[in-house]
Amino acid sequence: MTTQQPSHTRPAPGGPGRPGVRDSVRALAAAQKSKAGAPLYSRLVNRPAGRVLAALAHWLGLSPDQVTALSACCTYLGVVLIAVWEPSVGSAVVVSGLLMLGYALDSADGQLARLRHGGSRAGEWLDHVADVIKLSTIHLAVAVGLFRFSLEDLGGPGVLLVPLAFSAVQTIHFFSYILTYQLRHQGGTPLAKDEGRAGFLKSVLSVPTDYGLMCLVLVLRFAPSVFVWVYGLMLVGYAAYVALALPKWYLELRRGS
Repeated sequence: MTTQQPSHTRPAPGGPGRPGVRDSVRALAAAQKSKAGAPLYSRLVNRPAGRVLAALAHWLGLSPDQVTALSACCTYLGVVLIAVWEPSVGSAVVVSGLLMLGYALDSADGQLARLRHGGSRAGEWLDHVADVIKLSTIHLAVAVGLFRFSLEDLGGPGVLLVPLAFSAVQTIHFFSYILTYQLRHQGGTPLAKDEGRAGFLKSVLSVPTDYGLMCLVLVLRFAPSVFVWVYGLMLVGYAAYVALALPKWYLELRRGS
């Protein structure tokens, strides 16, 4: 990701030489990351939404780091509200909306860097640190919210083990995936390719790992029993996926060494 230009040199929105939003969206569609294994929400919703947001940010003259900061603000506000705002239909929708917007902006920062012909190591570091903070806190916030507002409806504190286990599984997946990705591609980003049915099937099988889907599941917090069951099933699927993926990634890297 590129660093922010000084404000006095940044062109005004829609200024001379700045491509329009539609032109930027078309350029990104032709130079997107590979969809291989990306969960369905990312493929069908988040990356297209991030593409539009990246094009808009480019037209406004924002830097990738500024988009990362906007993503973090939306996400962290949503995380805090999970812990402190009593669940209702309205509050659950607002919180999930903030998390999904933050996720779309998280996709937009990298796409904006490609529009600006490359990023920086500092920008990539900032993006990953923002992700680490998000993934390290969101399930803890779910545990706090359940403890404060729903424990009596759920039969006791044992239910808090579900978000705590989810936090552990997601952290293991995130760090092992990032490490595998870096070792496999040596820091590069493969572009889109025709994957065929195998790639789409992999996206379906990785549904339990889909952060965007989890944001949607969090809408159910106003109905604690339903939420815990759906959230727990997602955890079981996630744990199974990670248990299968870790030895696969190890053997792939071993064969490639």
